[in-house]
Amino acid sequence: MGRYFLGLEVPQEPCGRTLIKVEERLEPLLDVKKWYRSEQFHITTHFLGDLDAGQVQRVIELVTPHMAAQQPFQLRIDHAGWFPRAKVVWCGVSGDVAPLQALYAVLAEPLNTLGAGRFAHDQFRPHITLGRLRSTDPHWQPPDVADLLQGAEWDVTALHLYESVSAGPEGPQYPVRHTFPFAKKRVGS
Repeated sequence: MGRYFLGLEVPQEPCGRTLIKVEERLEPLLDVKKWYRSEQFHITTHFLGDLDAGQVQRVIELVTPHMAAQQPFQLRIDHAGWFPRAKVVWCGVSGDVAPLQALYAVLAEPLNTLGAGRFAHDQFRPHITLGRLRSTDPHWQPPDVADLLQGAEWDVTALHLYESVSAGPEGPQYPVRHTFPFAKKRVGS
């Protein structure tokens, strides 16, 4: 039994160093419990919870047919934000967000057959978690970090099944347990 989620890789180059610079800018402004490291950055599309080996195989069977029509798309890091109730600070994304939203929607129904719908939010808000906070000021507004984000864009060519593995004081690790490559080339390529 392990804890799993579907998500997108956020590559260390060119994005990891950029996100660390955003963390450094935000550090003096927040009561941070833990910052994420560059190898931990990702965008979760569907949290699946605890799954056994049979359920992991079922996820693979449910997701694979939907990748045949999925074209690669490009995302870029866009702005800093936060979820006050969850005490999470993050960076949002822009670019080809419509295909990402469509991918989320097309997988939601089949994954609900495994009970993944109980973890779904009212609205999918793609983001890269930077850190978890000890406390929050509900009136805090993230500063503009646009000057740090130049060139922080990447091509998304696959969806991954990640396992969340506890790794002690360094925080969790997210090894990829299965990759679902997108089958089609990007329009205009």
